[in-house]
Amino acid sequence: MNFPTTTTPGKSPLIPCLRCIPFFVLAAILAPIFLSNAQPVPQGKTLATLAEAREAWMRDLHDKQLDPILKFYAPDAAFLQPNGERITGAAALRNLFQNIMATFDSNLTLHSLSLDTSGDLAYDSGEFVETLTNIATRAKISSKGSYIIIYKRQDGGAWQIVQHVWTGTPPAGT
Repeated sequence: MNFPTTTTPGKSPLIPCLRCIPFFVLAAILAPIFLSNAQPVPQGKTLATLAEAREAWMRDLHDKQLDPILKFYAPDAAFLQPNGERITGAAALRNLFQNIMATFDSNLTLHSLSLDTSGDLAYDSGEFVETLTNIATRAKISSKGSYIIIYKRQDGGAWQIVQHVWTGTPPAGT
């Protein structure tokens, strides 16, 4: 079977294609370099949602809203206290917050230094200052330190805390 050709005698139809090879080789070499240095842009809406969650968590602690504060946590979440104690699971977190809310009034300020996401995980890291007032004695206990909150996006799209860590010296009396 013969196919008609439109080439001029003495010229190969492959010559124009061969001229493209250096371009494709260069593109193949440079693509991984440029793509590996590309950083995903944090999603502004997600970061705003997480910042709002942090503020709502502080309000709920201050206002002693037990059930709303527990909704921020995944069922298997862990809360790591400054003394190293790990409190894990919904029942243990409920007990922790019930005790805190029954014993103290909290005036807590969180100052986020870094808030970022990567896929279905996010973190909020910063510093805190807190004054606890013992409800029975009205004695004030001041503390400061650092925190990190690790969130995981759940199947429905909501973000929940999976790890919550406080560092610093626990105030006397707590």
